[in-house]
Amino acid sequence: MTEGLLIVSAFALGAGVQAIAGFGSALVAMPVLAMVLGPRQAAPLMALAGASVTVLVFWQNRHGMRWREAFWLMAGCAVGVPLGAMGLRLLPEGPIVGALGLLLLGYVGFSLIRASGVPVQDLPETVQSGGIPQPGWNTWRARLTAVAVGCCAGVLGGAYTTDGPPLVIYGDLKRWPRASFRAMLQACFFFDGFLILLSHGAFGLITPETLGGLLFALPGMAAGLAVGTVLDRYIPPRLFRGLLLGLLTLLGLALCARGGYLLISG
Repeated sequence: MTEGLLIVSAFALGAGVQAIAGFGSALVAMPVLAMVLGPRQAAPLMALAGASVTVLVFWQNRHGMRWREAFWLMAGCAVGVPLGAMGLRLLPEGPIVGALGLLLLGYVGFSLIRASGVPVQDLPETVQSGGIPQPGWNTWRARLTAVAVGCCAGVLGGAYTTDGPPLVIYGDLKRWPRASFRAMLQACFFFDGFLILLSHGAFGLITPETLGGLLFALPGMAAGLAVGTVLDRYIPPRLFRGLLLGLLTLLGLALCARGGYLLISG
């Protein structure tokens, strides 16, 4: 019963975060699920349940979609997802849990650097009509950058169902408008999710226990979406971002500690 409540709570919190920020459901829910279920059960469960949140948030922000840019990101994802799923199937649990913790701490560090005003080199852009920065897709540099980012996201998605950090950092550097930020992330998440499920199924990671977890995951996500949609109108973005980074820091430290313990005890 306690395990079921933790699963419901993890998905509710993750869905609420994604409804407000446009990303973060896996970043928030996966560390808790990995500690409760282990990464081999948590990753396919997150992929199965996360699709509903992705579709709803994408529909709300579909007018901001940039299809040409998304194509190159998704091309990279298609390469990375099977590699990540293979790693999840073959690697021991300790390094996987520890790497997820380091991933979270790395994302927090990057966010703090950006917030402090330390200059970070922007990705290549050209300025088109209206003075709005748009990607210069007539250059192979821009295309290869998008493919590389998508591949990194795919590897993390296939292994941990946390494909968000590379895409979030990329969108931040590209200075996507808010609607484009949300729409692009959801499109990549949905594409990744489809590939992740295929890869997890091929490697035998989707089990009856995984499907049973949906009985707890889906109600939690529905509750989180409803609450997050309402709170989005009242929470100042700066306060929300601070709370999110603090939570991710605690989860990252906890996962690093658990990964170290598994390595020592194993």
